[in-house]
Amino acid sequence: MTTADIHALTGAYAVDAVPGAERAAFERHLSECESCAQEVRELRETATRLALAAAEDPPPALKARVLDQIKTVRQESPSATVTPLRHRDRRAIALRLTSVAAAVLLAAAVALGVLVVRQNDELDQTRARAAEMSEILRAGDAQVLTVDKGKDGRMTVAMSRSENRMLLLTDDLPNPPEGKDLQVWTGHGGTMVSAGFLTPDNGDAVLEISGFGDADAIGVTLEPDGGSDSPTLPAVMEVPLPA
Repeated sequence: MTTADIHALTGAYAVDAVPGAERAAFERHLSECESCAQEVRELRETATRLALAAAEDPPPALKARVLDQIKTVRQESPSATVTPLRHRDRRAIALRLTSVAAAVLLAAAVALGVLVVRQNDELDQTRARAAEMSEILRAGDAQVLTVDKGKDGRMTVAMSRSENRMLLLTDDLPNPPEGKDLQVWTGHGGTMVSAGFLTPDNGDAVLEISGFGDADAIGVTLEPDGGSDSPTLPAVMEVPLPA
């Protein structure tokens, strides 16, 4: 196995998809390569966040219906091709997903959808969101970026330029004060375009953005109730987007 090959196993190893001898060789490599070890930790953490973003159980009847429907979904065989990962700034890491990692994140997204359902009539919306996540993560250029602001929360962006779509997730994000909204913006060479609003529920929020075009950044600002035409305050969170 070449050095390039072994570096490319971070995604598969993070989701326990590296077999036998390759796994043993990669674990020896991890003890010597802090960069790969860090990528494995971040991939596992992102997958766990998607699965545990909400802790409230759905109604038993609804959960049973969703599980019955999952049994009818055909699963595709994972590709044998593993794409090497490029190392980036640790505050905003772009990770090219292997097909195996994407499949696991998709399963986590479905679990997230089930957990946040409050009423039976939200089932269709939840299934639609899971389908959106699937399309993004299965794209050949799918990437995940994260910025952590400590007590001020964390934001994760799953994006695909070929699909021209992204999914923004936050956790531990403080609720806006009364009379204020958390407005999301995409940056286009210094010009900020409104992309919607975040409504945190116990610090967690999800926003799907389509048609972000040539955006080079995404950020969140605190704006007057109803939003603004352009940002009026510095960004609460901001993530640069890879080309």
